[in-house]
Amino acid sequence: MHLYHLLIFSLLGLLSQAPAETTPAEKQMLEKSAYFAFVDRDYIFTIEVVKPGIPILNFVSMTEEDIRLSAKNVWLTLENRKAAANLFAIEPGDFQQAMVVPSLTIHPRSSFGIRLDGNFGKAEELYGATIRLGTEDLKLAPLTSFGFESLVLKVNSLNLGSPDFREDWRVLKLEVLGSRSPTRRR
Repeated sequence: MHLYHLLIFSLLGLLSQAPAETTPAEKQMLEKSAYFAFVDRDYIFTIEVVKPGIPILNFVSMTEEDIRLSAKNVWLTLENRKAAANLFAIEPGDFQQAMVVPSLTIHPRSSFGIRLDGNFGKAEELYGATIRLGTEDLKLAPLTSFGFESLVLKVNSLNLGSPDFREDWRVLKLEVLGSRSPTRRR
């Protein structure tokens, strides 16, 4: 009988414990999304499909050097194919025509947003997004609408004039998203 009570109390003790927190890796990965992001200590890239077939790319550079980004190095995975951007469209403002360019320079400690022009059909969601930057491929992670909006609020609070971004990262509770890998041939 003594062993029986010990087992019951042990079981009750286990049941009364709070469930363990799930780590981001344990959370269910999204199969597709209208929102993607890459976040690390050097760059933040987001892609948002704002209308069917119209993705917007935003970036923040926290580096100290220029780097060139070609539109053809931004790949979106659609339902049945991968499609590279053809051009970047820079929207100057109300009632002005967009300026289209094949590439742009990402300057140190800067942020910018551009529209991706390409053969994206009427896609409202993407199955993946990759950006080739220099000798690396940056794979963006899919986000929920809430996760994306939360990230945007944090990114908008970054101080690009800060001498040390580590404090911004700590205060804003930014986390690394996506992954980097050496460039592979397509």
